[in-house]
Amino acid sequence: MASAHPIPQSNGKLSPEVAKLEQQIEKLSAELAELTRNAGDYGASRMAQLAEQAQDLRAEIAARSSAAAEIARERLATAEGAVEDRVRANPMAALGIAAGVGFLAALMVKR
Repeated sequence: MASAHPIPQSNGKLSPEVAKLEQQIEKLSAELAELTRNAGDYGASRMAQLAEQAQDLRAEIAARSSAAAEIARERLATAEGAVEDRVRANPMAALGIAAGVGFLAALMVKR
């Protein structure tokens, strides 16, 4: 990176010092550019990792929810079978319970 305003040589010592400073500035500028590229590469890499983790998590949640839904269906079928068995064993009690529940529901709706 060259200086826009040339510095006059007054005693011969100033010019080599300025040249060293310019070299150091150029080196620092190149290092900064490299760091910027590395940070960008790291950011892109990290973003890809996070996207992959999110995809894996989504797949795991989908699998778990499917398994939970299947378990719920099985339990509902089991409960339905148990209710049918009890109704068949005690039809009058089941009829009385159904009438009571219907009466309570009618009272609640009426209010």
